[in-house]
Amino acid sequence: MNSKNYITRALTLFALTVILLQACKTEELKNPYDEIERGGSTGGTQLAALPDTNFAWLHEKIFRPTCANSGCHDGTFEPEFRTIASAYNSLVNHPVIANNPAMSFDYRVVPGNAGASWLHERITTEVENTSGRMPLYPADTLPDWIANKNLYIQKITDWINNGAKDMYGNPAPVAGANAAPLVYGMNIYPSGNTTTAFQRDPNSTLPPGSLLVSPTLVDVWVVAFDDNAGLTNFASFSIKMSDNLSDFSNSVEIPCVLSGPISGLDFTGNPANFYYKATLDLTGIPVGETRYLRAYVSDGVTPLPTEVPNASSNYFWYLLFSMKMI
Repeated sequence: MNSKNYITRALTLFALTVILLQACKTEELKNPYDEIERGGSTGGTQLAALPDTNFAWLHEKIFRPTCANSGCHDGTFEPEFRTIASAYNSLVNHPVIANNPAMSFDYRVVPGNAGASWLHERITTEVENTSGRMPLYPADTLPDWIANKNLYIQKITDWINNGAKDMYGNPAPVAGANAAPLVYGMNIYPSGNTTTAFQRDPNSTLPPGSLLVSPTLVDVWVVAFDDNAGLTNFASFSIKMSDNLSDFSNSVEIPCVLSGPISGLDFTGNPANFYYKATLDLTGIPVGETRYLRAYVSDGVTPLPTEVPNASSNYFWYLLFSMKMI
């Protein structure tokens, strides 16, 4: 072999090695989502009735069961699909690590443009110099994926093309901007009780149903996450209550205090540590009436607190954040 051919082959081998290393690169810094407590799904998820246009539905039906497998997108590789928060924040306007040979993609998800989104490319195309079309074996042999693959790909495509909104209907943050905090669990207990939470109405015609709550003093425990504030360092955290699901303008803002943590289930039915608590006085509210809650969370970076749920949210979330007096 002459020296020219040897050098050419050596350079080619080096380039392929770099590409493979990029494809398998993990975060060298501490993964901010590792502090979220996780476990196997209990089957008690409250998100099963979500509209299939919602990102939390995509996470519940596709990203978590199909992609967050051991050694894959379970924190080993980006994007990180173990939780709704980590999945959304590591996809939308997040720079790519791997790419196609032409370096055509800048972001994993480009809101409004599935064709420019690396996620869409990976689930629809056999991309040269990558590990293959996602999901990889053995995830691509899962019965649910085989039965619903075309539907799931279409739902992901539609979500991207419709703006890649977050689970509460908020517009996607622009590239490089700070992501809003995410509330992903709420439980209510009699005040001073941290073991026996109020349960949701099992007879509700629209799941998940309101929490069936006694008109007394109660503690509302909320779990939120933000890639800047983590679980415990929010600049402000408060709750409002209203008898009108769409009007909180005259509601008193009740601060949440950093407390606990206590262990409970989040909206996905997985264990979580709840650190923030607000105490509400429901005394005197007539039995049979419903009250609606909203959380207001600031990570200290965004100029205004994030309202959850809000006017852009699906009616599903209004029910999830509601209480019916019994």
